[in-house]
Amino acid sequence: MKQINAKINRKLFDLSEQRQSLRQIFFALILFLAAGISVAAQTKTIVRVAVETIVENQTINLGDIARISGDAAQIERLKNISLGYAPNIGAVRELTRERIALAISTAGFAAPEVRLDAPPSVNIRRAAQEINRSTLLEAIENAVRIQISAETVEARLIKIDLPEKIFAPNGKVEIRTNLAGVRNLFAPFAVSVEIRVNDKIFRRFAANAEIEAFAEVFVAAQTLVANAKITAADVRLEKRRIEKPLSFYLRDAEKLRGATLVKNVAAGAEITADSFVAGIVIRAGDRVRIVGQSGKMQIIVNGEARASGKIGDRIAVKNLQSNAVLQAVVVDEGLVKVIF
Repeated sequence: MKQINAKINRKLFDLSEQRQSLRQIFFALILFLAAGISVAAQTKTIVRVAVETIVENQTINLGDIARISGDAAQIERLKNISLGYAPNIGAVRELTRERIALAISTAGFAAPEVRLDAPPSVNIRRAAQEINRSTLLEAIENAVRIQISAETVEARLIKIDLPEKIFAPNGKVEIRTNLAGVRNLFAPFAVSVEIRVNDKIFRRFAANAEIEAFAEVFVAAQTLVANAKITAADVRLEKRRIEKPLSFYLRDAEKLRGATLVKNVAAGAEITADSFVAGIVIRAGDRVRIVGQSGKMQIIVNGEARASGKIGDRIAVKNLQSNAVLQAVVVDEGLVKVIF
C-alpha cells in the first residue's frame, strides 16, 4: 500500500512539474510577442498633421504641414510628397484626411508602414506680408517728381485711390510705377503700379491720382490785343496753379522775342502757347547786321536780307561790303549770325 501511494505521489509531482514548465513556456511566448509588437510600434513612422497650417511656398509638400517621426529614410520620402498648390494670399485651402492618406499611399507607402495622425480636415493658409501704404505713396510721388523734372515747379500728391490693404507673399518687395501713358500730370491721371516679390510680378493695378502744382509763368501785365507784338513790358511773372502741361505756359522770356499775339489776352491771364506765334522779324530787302563768328573772333558787317524769316530760321543774306551771299540764322529783329 505504501508503495502504491508513493508511486501516485511521484506521478502527481511529475504532472505538477510539467504544468509549471508549460506555464513558463506560455509566459515566455507572451513576453516575446509583446516585445515584438513594441518594437514594431517603435519603428513605425508617424505623420502628425495640425488642424491649421501656414505655408510659405506656392506648392505644398507633406513636410510643410506635418511633423514626421520614425525611420529617417522614410521621413525624407514622406516630406517630399506633393499635395498640390498653396492657396492664394488671403484664401484658405481645405485638405481632407483621406486626401492626405491617398497621397501617402500613392507615393508607395503601405498602411502598416505609416500611421497618419490627422483631423478629418486641415485648413491651409499662405504666409503673407502687408504692403505698407506709405511705401506705395512714396514710389508714386517719386515717379511724379521725376516726370515733372522742373525744379521750379512745386508739386504734391493730393489724391490717390489705393486698395485699403494689399498682402503679398513673404520676400523682398519692389514697387515699380509707370507714367508713360500720362499726357498731363496736372489733371487727374492714372498711374500703373507693379508689385514685385523676389523679382517676380505679384500684382499690377492702376491707381487714380491727382497732384497740386504751382510754378511761375508769364501773365499779361495789361490787356493785350491780337496781332500786336509782345514786349517785356507787356508781361510779368506770377506763381500760378498749373493745370495743363508745362509746355502750354510761357515760362521762358526768350520766346517773347519776335512773338505776335493771335488773340486778345485779358490783364492777369496766363500767356499760353496758343495765344501767340513766332512772328516774322526780318523781311526780304531789310537791312541787317551780319555777325560773323569763328571761335572767339567775331566781326560785324552790314547786309541785306534776301528772304523773310522768324527767329531761328536760316535765310540768305548779302554782305554789302563783299557782295557775297551767305546763309545766316535769324537771331533777332535786324540781326543774323554766320558761323565760320
